[in-house]
Amino acid sequence: MTIEQAMELIHGVEWRGSRPGLSRVRELLHRLGDPQDGLQFVHIAGTNGKGSTAAMLASILRAAGYTTGLFTSPYLERFAERMQVNGAPVPDAEFAAVCQTLQPCIAAMDDPPTEFELVTAAAMLWFRRRGCDVVVLEVGLGGRLDPTNIITPAVSVITEVGMDHMQLLGDTIEQIALEKAGIMKPGVPVVLGRQEKAARGVLLAAAKGKELPILSLTAENVREERTRITFDVAFGGERLKALTVSLCGRHQADNACAALGALLALKKKGFKIPTSAVRAGLADVHWPGRLEYFGRVLLDGAHNDPGVRALCGYLDRWMPKENTVLISAMMRDKETEKMCQRLAARVRCVVCTQPNNPRAMPAGELAKEFEAQGIRAYAFAHVKDALEEARRLSGPEGNIVCAGSLYLIGEMRTVLREERDKR
Repeated sequence: MTIEQAMELIHGVEWRGSRPGLSRVRELLHRLGDPQDGLQFVHIAGTNGKGSTAAMLASILRAAGYTTGLFTSPYLERFAERMQVNGAPVPDAEFAAVCQTLQPCIAAMDDPPTEFELVTAAAMLWFRRRGCDVVVLEVGLGGRLDPTNIITPAVSVITEVGMDHMQLLGDTIEQIALEKAGIMKPGVPVVLGRQEKAARGVLLAAAKGKELPILSLTAENVREERTRITFDVAFGGERLKALTVSLCGRHQADNACAALGALLALKKKGFKIPTSAVRAGLADVHWPGRLEYFGRVLLDGAHNDPGVRALCGYLDRWMPKENTVLISAMMRDKETEKMCQRLAARVRCVVCTQPNNPRAMPAGELAKEFEAQGIRAYAFAHVKDALEEARRLSGPEGNIVCAGSLYLIGEMRTVLREERDKR
């Protein structure tokens, strides 16, 4: 099987859509020999911060010498980003070989799996073939009925819970938190990241109801620079001072503490993780598209209200409104009015565009939402044209921020990378 045939299999129209339930992915994995049973996992759910937490944790485990798998979603530019071992995306030939193994198993199923179920099963098989010591596994959506929830991890992590995907997870913070709590398993310790009071109450009650150990770490003395943060933390029986995280934004201290909580749980299970690996892993971590500077363009995948709040905090501290131009695109099913309101208060003007996604709001429609907030907005159908207009409006010394959708960030990264490669 070629990589083109493999991608045709994964993206086949017969798998489209989301159908709740774990029976299909369980059957598919069983037909593959249950590769997940030979792996150790850290399972991470949450509305915001789970990707950054996963990236930090994987970076530290690699620094400690473990063969580390990382499964995240969605991807920004290339599908292979979704599954990595020791920081390297799955090679085309290896992914094609995995899909060739999947093909007869899929054909034998009466109830065909969804696309994400196929991707999850492919990742499990590849991680097993690569002999991973540990896999950092990010939930795709929710938790309780997510296809990743067929595993029993060494530790479960739940990062910040917020209002997103309400049409699927519930329209209150308590309902959404309960769905995230669905990844908790009997006897498996739970790490809770920073939470709003209502969400934390639900998560604590769920963990205590199953008599699960609960870990929560708190960052102290957080110091923010433009492109990194440092903080102190009590880590088991020692106090780690001036830990440096090579990611932008004060909120990354909370995500780092969630990762460190997972490490404490792993250490209790026999993992050897020296302080030197913690420092090296945090200092070397890279998580594309999340407060990422690409030249003078700041890319951030904020696509819901909690994410936009974190972005706005960073803009307030580092980018004067009068010198900042925003490029934005949003999906129709998001809280667009609230996000537009927050962002409009932090920038001089907005250039709206739309990525290649059927859920994307047309650029002209989004521009009207921004203008309703009293700010000048322009509309361009293509991402590249929007970038050119933002550069014209900002001038050579101004700031450009790109936010509102991970799909937008993926397309913008491609444009910027192609420009850089031509130089």
